[in-house]
Amino acid sequence: MQESCKVAICATVGIDVSKDQLDVVLRREEREQPRVYANSAAGFRDLHRWLQGQDVQPQQIQVALEATGSYSDAVALFLYEHDYLVSVLNPAVLVDYRNSVNVRSKTDALDARLLARYAQERRPRLWKPLPPEMQTLRFLLARREDVQHMLQQERNRLHAGRMDDWIRTRVQQHVTQLDKEMGAIWKRIMGHLKAHPSLKSQWRRLQTIRGIGPIGAAALLAEVGEIERFDDPRALVSLAGLAVKRHDSGRSVHGTPTIDRHGRTGLRRILYLCAVSALRWDAHMQRFAAQSRASGGDAQTLAYRLWGVET
Repeated sequence: MQESCKVAICATVGIDVSKDQLDVVLRREEREQPRVYANSAAGFRDLHRWLQGQDVQPQQIQVALEATGSYSDAVALFLYEHDYLVSVLNPAVLVDYRNSVNVRSKTDALDARLLARYAQERRPRLWKPLPPEMQTLRFLLARREDVQHMLQQERNRLHAGRMDDWIRTRVQQHVTQLDKEMGAIWKRIMGHLKAHPSLKSQWRRLQTIRGIGPIGAAALLAEVGEIERFDDPRALVSLAGLAVKRHDSGRSVHGTPTIDRHGRTGLRRILYLCAVSALRWDAHMQRFAAQSRASGGDAQTLAYRLWGVET
């Protein structure tokens, strides 16, 4: 579980992370200093040097940034290793905060300002990186997904049939090679789980849930990380962006409930696929599906409802 931020904070930093750029705002009391750095190792070092020149120790600076997967992981880890107080926020947090302060515009620079202000006012919980064994599992699953995507592309080309014999042979050879690669990666994943009994135990327990098989369980472990840090199931639902929002007011306004979607797309996709799998064979889920369809729910909403929690 993340630790609460209880140390004396002299400054906060908001970082809006994009693929190539870091929009940074340093906030001390009511004064703000914006900067822009590259989202690269060199950019991280430049940011660190600039912060060192502010006459504030890293342990007195709280940095807030949104969880944007591969784009934010590297800078968060760099700052953590250099003793800054790092908070990695669910994107839904910034959406709600923007609304609470009546800000309608959205730019990268403005988001960085809001993140710095949020950190100053709310002192969000501190982040720490995944354990090495969990990080390795995440890398292996990411590689498997890449290979699976390439394999599907090549199979689609074979199915389309618009190629001569030489190209068809080359594509078929590539399919065979990718099939072997998929097997090798899964063998590596199983060996990794076996080498870490705690990880393997969680993997097995996840498979006791309807619709979650071996691959889904491994993918969920990689996406969620240390699940024990969630002391409330609603926090995990929020991380996936599956909290259900209602739109009712008085007697006349009865909008269709929707999920907020401000969370990890990858985690939401895995849960959706697991829900679809459960609907195919589990009698309990099928009864639930029949009741939902009778009340007018479509298939996608139904699959999400299997995991969503109303807010």
